[in-house]
Amino acid sequence: MGKKIMVLVGSPRKNGNTNTVVDWFVEGAESAGAEVERIDASRLKSKFNGCISCLGCQKSEKFECVVEDEVKPVLARMPEKDVLVFATPVYFIGPSAQIKLVMDRMYSHIKFTDPKTGERSYNLGRLSMALIATGGGDVTHGLNIVDQTFRLVAGFSGRPYSSLLVPSASVFDDSLKQNEELHEKARAFGRSLAV
Repeated sequence: MGKKIMVLVGSPRKNGNTNTVVDWFVEGAESAGAEVERIDASRLKSKFNGCISCLGCQKSEKFECVVEDEVKPVLARMPEKDVLVFATPVYFIGPSAQIKLVMDRMYSHIKFTDPKTGERSYNLGRLSMALIATGGGDVTHGLNIVDQTFRLVAGFSGRPYSSLLVPSASVFDDSLKQNEELHEKARAFGRSLAV
């Protein structure tokens, strides 16, 4: 049986490069037997413009965000998954604000058991993390910075991590959609995370 994968797509461009690569990734993952839940993070209604550091998640015995909005049930389903894939374009040398909003609220899955030493416990089950990132430049610019950001989040959370970085994904033409080599690479990435 394949793994349960959640894909959080942080691109507001429905037919853009990031969503195209995610389509190909999902093809590969599902062909290998994965159950994929795809969430358009750019359209989730959030009560605030991000985590407000209310620390309600840390004061509660539960591992949950206390803010009642459309992001909360997404966060609650994460520990049930095997793989969490963040998918984002590079926006001004970083991930999109939409994906960052959800990522920041994942803080609710971590409890600091000893704030002085940084000792912590997690409610992330068997979850591993992955990234699909598209950028208009080469990997030495924003793509590497985005990759490093998510790699650090996975490391801080004690999770395995892998990534698919897609350079030269111009927003000014549709050339990426005809890239058969990338199509197969994205499908292969999906298959690799599905088993």
